[in-house]
Amino acid sequence: MSVLGALVAGCGGGSGSGSGESTTSRSSAPFPSSKSDAKFVKFGSEASAAEREAANSVLETNLKARAAADFKTQCATLNGRTQSEIASSTTKDPASACPAELKNLAAPLPATKKIRANTLGEPIAELRIKGDKAWALYHGNNGKDYAIPMEKEGGAWKVGALLATEL
Repeated sequence: MSVLGALVAGCGGGSGSGSGESTTSRSSAPFPSSKSDAKFVKFGSEASAAEREAANSVLETNLKARAAADFKTQCATLNGRTQSEIASSTTKDPASACPAELKNLAAPLPATKKIRANTLGEPIAELRIKGDKAWALYHGNNGKDYAIPMEKEGGAWKVGALLATEL
């Protein structure tokens, strides 16, 4: 099993089919609020529509790039901390080392295609924000709900994880 596969097993994300099948819009459906999901759903407060749209644009780019194995683009959407964690085994600059390290994590690509699938079927339904940190909550295109950390860096939203957490 690849490292990426091991990451998925630990966080419960990435199980979407990514086939692009459409489902009924659930953007107004509430998110689960079990004890295990409360940290996502009750984090901070709801962001403005403009903030949610900005975060959605970055997340959409990230997930499409991940699914297409375009690791350079995916890395450009990740926050510095995540890039550093990915490139921790190298002595290179994290931003420049990130694409090659992501490719290594995703190898072999055919085996991780399902894990890398884009699960974002519709825009982020909620962006729970507190300072420069946030959780993007969305209804996936596979009938499941997800949360993924986001962080503002230099005034722009960045994705704070390789995989979303299934709620």
